Amino acid sequence: MTLNNNMVITIYVKRKNYGAMDFFVLAMVSRGGLHSLYDLQQKVGLQPGGIHPVLKKLEQAGFLGRSKQERRRRRLMTVTQEGEHFLNEAWHECQDDYGDVESVLRAATVGILMGDVPRTCRYLLEIAKQHDKAVPGAQEMPKKKGLSDVEWYQHVRWHWESSRRKSAASVFREIAKELEETKRS
Repeated sequence: MTLNNNMVITIYVKRKNYGAMDFFVLAMVSRGGLHSLYDLQQKVGLQPGGIHPVLKKLEQAGFLGRSKQERRRRRLMTVTQEGEHFLNEAWHECQDDYGDVESVLRAATVGILMGDVPRTCRYLLEIAKQHDKAVPGAQEMPKKKGLSDVEWYQHVRWHWESSRRKSAASVFREIAKELEETKRS
């Protein structure tokens, strides 16, 4: 396929409107062998209510095609030529620092499906560092005794946020290490 200036501009603009879930779905259909909504539900746990807007968006962009309704109401999905080009050129842009762990895991999976394990390991390690940096400092934690109700809430919120970020950072490092070891074999 030959790109003209309009296509390049269009692809650049489109990149800004897509996140981990969009790239995850494209990569799962293109390289993961999941070609129906049922497959996405059963194999990667996506729910119809959450995935329908993504599918519609990808279809409207011309990245995803869906067949007419098949038996048992299944519509098969394929990534279009434009969708493949977009995925190949822009997939790495989905590897961003998201506020939720699920999006990070989806972005990492996109990297694996695209065959770039080293970049994906670096991505996970960088996200782990970001989570470590974001752990609230001990000076922010109020003393436990004699807390007002508001202070108690601040305390438990600090405790939750600190534990959540430390745990996520640890898991991201473990996944990166496991991925490096598995892919070396």
